[in-house]
Amino acid sequence: MTGAADGSTPPAAAWQPLTFGGVAAFAGARLARLLVVELLVAVAFSATLVWFLGRSYPPVILQAIRKMPNTARVTAGQLQGVSQTLISESKFLAIAVTPEPGSEIGQGADLQIQLRPTDLCVGSVYKPDWGWEFDYGTATTIDLSRSNLEPWWGAWQPVVWTGVALGVIVLLMAAWLVVAAAYMMPAMFVAWYADRSLSWGGAWRLSSAALMPGTLLMAAAVLSYGWHAIDLLGLSLSLVAHFIMGWVYLVGGVIAAPRLFPVADKHNPFAA
Repeated sequence: MTGAADGSTPPAAAWQPLTFGGVAAFAGARLARLLVVELLVAVAFSATLVWFLGRSYPPVILQAIRKMPNTARVTAGQLQGVSQTLISESKFLAIAVTPEPGSEIGQGADLQIQLRPTDLCVGSVYKPDWGWEFDYGTATTIDLSRSNLEPWWGAWQPVVWTGVALGVIVLLMAAWLVVAAAYMMPAMFVAWYADRSLSWGGAWRLSSAALMPGTLLMAAAVLSYGWHAIDLLGLSLSLVAHFIMGWVYLVGGVIAAPRLFPVADKHNPFAA
């Protein structure tokens, strides 16, 4: 007996994850269809991120490289050959080379990278005096001269952006795989509570599809951030919202799934 004959709703074709019904449709779809749609979303987000990085960071990086003296280098874990503080910055990125210990750059860029006498510090405008610190290492020798860095950056920049694009796609696909597995149990609980027909495989596919709207939200947020429509706080709030959106679409998608016990047709047999 078909779904239409027994009173249930025929399963919709899975092609978009932007509505609860669209997410629910992936529960009954083939894995290949889900992976194709996820790949398209991952490519969209990766392209957006690379657009932002390629538009916002290279001018500052090139400016910082051109300020480096030809004597600049890291030898035996120590920054050498730089006699004064060098700063290159934009709204999005600041790169500072500070040869004196304890130097405070006091910049307002959203992302701040500081090459200090013995380590590299990566911080943000939220807390400029704190960040991730990476020691150079006593066995490290790096030529930081302009004559070395400028041609290196010119040659490797396309490779860097290509690597970032592919890396983001792979990481997103892997993250969806793992997170969807973690969301299966909550999805099955909601399905049990709401009397929805959902298999374990369907719960995984639905959970995976529920993560895509949040990724699209982040793509829109990155675009807005790149065009100065929102600031770093807005981008951070969008990051939080994208996690919440995953749960909203997970619950909404399960509720939109077919009922375990279809509602009987209440048509009045005495009506004309």
